[in-house]
Amino acid sequence: MTDFTYKLENIQTDALTLDYFLVPWDTEILEQPVAEIRRMEIREPEAAGRDYHTFRRWCEKQVITLCNCRIAHERLVESMFLEAQGFRFIELNYCPQLNKLQELELVDDTILVQPADHQDRELLAEMAGNVFQHGRFHQDPRLGTMLGNYRYRKWLLNAFEQPHQQVITCVLNGEIIAFFVVEYPEQSHCFWSLVGLAPGKQGQGLGKRVWRTMLRKHQQDGIDTIVTSISSHNIAVFNLYVSLGFRFPKPHAIFHWRP
Repeated sequence: MTDFTYKLENIQTDALTLDYFLVPWDTEILEQPVAEIRRMEIREPEAAGRDYHTFRRWCEKQVITLCNCRIAHERLVESMFLEAQGFRFIELNYCPQLNKLQELELVDDTILVQPADHQDRELLAEMAGNVFQHGRFHQDPRLGTMLGNYRYRKWLLNAFEQPHQQVITCVLNGEIIAFFVVEYPEQSHCFWSLVGLAPGKQGQGLGKRVWRTMLRKHQQDGIDTIVTSISSHNIAVFNLYVSLGFRFPKPHAIFHWRP
């Protein structure tokens, strides 16, 4: 099972706040050390550049081959600082949110929603490894489609082992046509961590039916707020979420650094 524990490191000066850590799950996928900057605040860019060398030395010591950083899109000082340090912009990440689910009127459907069985693991992992095209690994040409697909496959397999995640399947005429990896961070709230329509099922009008069926399932379970995460490159899914009543808070910008 993938290790999800990590140790947060910190640089705190008058000019710079930087929280970062070694990412065990992506390190496993790349088979090379991967880091993540969890938080960055620049108060004085020139001095921050000097303080940042502490992090660069840490990267050299750890032999980091990829570092990602996620910051609020309006933090232009931090964005420009990252670019000056060799980071490259990859995507905007949106977290659409649906509130007041209990107030919606949702029609029933013949799609069956049920927890995934352990025997479905390989089938669902195969789906996850073939249906996504817009993840940040896919968008970074230095990483590419093969690693991107493998990352989603591992994501799905790991979800079966995580007590805070539930894998749910949507079945039509005895066939799994979609899957959802769902987390429940607090009462009446859920987060769709990973959502996929099975390969070959696109363009058949199934997407909206599946998503509405899941909304109805959550409604019956007492959920009132749903949040998910999508890439700015996945244009097709934007209209779907808007049509279902989701709203879009401000996005985050995702940057990658490679040595």
